[in-house]
Parts: sequence; C-alpha cells; structure tokens
Amino acid sequence: MSQFLADQIDQLDLALDQLAMRDRNFDRFALMLIDNVVELTLHQQAQDISIDAKMYPPDDGPRFPPANVAEALGPRFDAKVRLARDAGLISDELARTIKYLHGFRNTAYHRGARHEGILHALAVFYARVTCELMLRYRPMFWPSSSADRISHRVVKYLGSSNMAWAPDTYKQAWQRLADVTAQFGDTLVADLSDDMAATIDWADGRLASMADYPQPASTPRDQVVIDCQVWPTATSELGEKYASEHGGPAPMTPDYLAWITQHYPWPQRTDPIPSWRNRLATLSNEENAHAALQRYCEFMQQTETLRAQIDMAADQLESHIQMQVDNSYLEEQGRMF
Repeated sequence: MSQFLADQIDQLDLALDQLAMRDRNFDRFALMLIDNVVELTLHQQAQDISIDAKMYPPDDGPRFPPANVAEALGPRFDAKVRLARDAGLISDELARTIKYLHGFRNTAYHRGARHEGILHALAVFYARVTCELMLRYRPMFWPSSSADRISHRVVKYLGSSNMAWAPDTYKQAWQRLADVTAQFGDTLVADLSDDMAATIDWADGRLASMADYPQPASTPRDQVVIDCQVWPTATSELGEKYASEHGGPAPMTPDYLAWITQHYPWPQRTDPIPSWRNRLATLSNEENAHAALQRYCEFMQQTETLRAQIDMAADQLESHIQMQVDNSYLEEQGRMF
C-alpha cells in the first residue's frame, strides 16, 4: 500500500508541474494524470471492500450488494463512483463532480476535445477534488517494504524512509499538495461563465443571420428555431414514426415537411437565447464551484442537440448563399463573353 499511495503522490505532483506551464497541451496531460489518480483510488477502495467482505463477513449479510462490488471492480467508472459514495468515501456532491470531470477527461483523450478557455480551471479544480478524496481515503492496511521504489517527487512530501511512514504522514502530504494546488487560484466559475457566454453568443449570431435572410424581408426568430429542427427531425426515425402514428403523410412525399412543421411537438418552439442568458446569469453568480460545474454541464448537455441543429441550418444557408453568388458570377461572365 505504501507503493500505491506513493505512486499517487508522484502522479499528482507531476500533474501540478504540468499545470504550472499554463499551456493547453500540458493542461490536457495534467487532467489525464489527475483523473487516473482518482480512478485508481476508487478501484482500490472497491478492492478494500471486496477483501473486507471475504475476511470479515458480517453475521447479518454483506455490507454492500455483491453485484455492486463486482461491477466496481470492473472497467465501469460510474460503478466505482457509486460504490465509493455508498461506502461514505465521497458525498453525493463529490460523486457528481467527479463524474463530470471524468467526462471532460474522456472527451479530451478519446475525442480530442480541447475545451478551450476552461481546461486549465477544470484541471486545477480536479486536482483540488482529488486532494479532498485522498484525504478521506483510508486503506485497509498500511504495509511497506524495502522493495518499494520511491521517486524524488515522493521524497519531497514523505521523506526518504518509507519504513517510518504513517497515516498522518500521508495526510500531511495530501494537505501540502492541496496547498500547492490552491496557489493556482480559482477561476472555475468565471471561465465556465465566459465559455457559456461565448456558446450563447455564437448561437445568437447564427439565429440572427438566418432571421435576416432574405433581405429586405425577415423571418421571426421563433419560426427560425422551429425551421432549424424540421429537417433533422423529419429525416429521423423519430419523425417518421410520429407522422405514421398521427396520420401524417409518408416520409419525403410533397406534403411531408409541411405536415411535420405544423404538427410535430417541437421541444423548442421559441427563441431560446433569453432563457439561456438567464441560466448564464445564474451560473455567473454561483458561489459553489461544484454547483457551478453542474449548471454548466447541464446547460451544455441539454442544449447540445438544438445548438447542433442551429449550426447545421446556418451552414446550409451559407452554402446556399454562396452558391447563388457563384451562379451570379458565372452568369455575369457568360454575358461578358
């Protein structure tokens, strides 16, 4: 266990070095290192629970459902989080936050998402959360061995004699790491607010460009919002099923799009920008970093589909306008020759 905890300290200290560079690539590396510390600790917690159940089985049955323990010992991160919460290692709030932050790690690692503007603050916050987790974690055993390999990073926090390490020594090490993390400052709420504001402004601008076309006429923004949803819905299994079950025309017949536009129960019937800006104001005034992260993630998840539909419709309009410009140019060239 001394080797395990020492490796966790080593990894988090390395992550803090990356954060000190204040570069997005180093921030992404730091986020992955920090997330690995969390996942390994949650997995170790699951192993502790499994060993305890085998060594000291209670007379009134298992303390935790064996299926939940087995699932936590597998690859699923959320199962590890759930067991840690049920065991009292983390609170509901901390469990929710860890799952959100793990999600950012996944999109950064597996999808190459850069999370410009928020990645540094997210990684710093995750480091703070990790220190809190490690301060709470208490392994079943505290064995040490002369075979343990201790890096120079660990010696900075624990000293060179691992035979003398005790639980309080580790606690002091994690507190020192938390103190170092605090020196990076806390810009999470501000950075999340700025990113949400930029997201809303982008969608607002795209809606405005569609509402202003064609000149001099214009389209009400509420109608633009519905129009953005029509084609993706009409060409989906959901839209086709709705038309079939409610007496609509067959897909892609002449009246199909008009019928869908008029009859489909659109999830967003009005311009969403005012309500989105209200949510932004609430986020900007949030004092609890965990709650701020939850508000930001819920907004991004709940609006993702509509924002993508707005983007697609705006791109299609831009392509249409460009095609008209190109055709006008070719016609003009033809008249000249």
